[in-house]
Amino acid sequence: MSDADDEPPLPDDHRTWRRIVEQGQLAKFPEGLVVGAIRANYRREGVDKVFVREMIVFISDRMLSILRWEISMKTFPDDGRAVVEAAHDAMVKALLSPTAADGEGLRRWFRTTLRKRAIDHVRAAFKKMNIMLDMVDDPGGMVDPRTENFSETEQAAYVERIVAALKGKGVRDVFELHMRGFRCSSIKGESISSILKID
Repeated sequence: MSDADDEPPLPDDHRTWRRIVEQGQLAKFPEGLVVGAIRANYRREGVDKVFVREMIVFISDRMLSILRWEISMKTFPDDGRAVVEAAHDAMVKALLSPTAADGEGLRRWFRTTLRKRAIDHVRAAFKKMNIMLDMVDDPGGMVDPRTENFSETEQAAYVERIVAALKGKGVRDVFELHMRGFRCSSIKGESISSILKID
């Protein structure tokens, strides 16, 4: 196998994966397949580790690129480097651990798993920075300067913190539906009032 158009190799087919690495074709395969090959061959006896290390470097670089995209540089004092590095370090450890749930998550849902862990690390960084949860009254469509530079991941973490601080399940449900774009009421289609059965 030398081409991504063919059926992809099995994760433990180390000879084919080695050939793919030697031919510089890793980028032709979904990240999850490469993660599977790393996890199948990393601790395996009798397998040349040079090609495995090259796959690890390839996936590590992909992780960094995605995490840098997900975590806004403008939000943090160090341009987000500490948060990106912490998330990246945790994900590389998960990749190489045979028992880590996130390692399997990377194999099955590479970008989704990275995004979720980015949210977790952003949330922890917010707590460390002691970002307040108070909401800004914004009648004129002005942008809140504390959140205007947030990436989607940071926005999601910020909204989750606000939702967690809201008292009462009904209030949280209304807010979550509002954040998902539902109108208060609507003649056409679903609305907050129809979903929550509010008259």
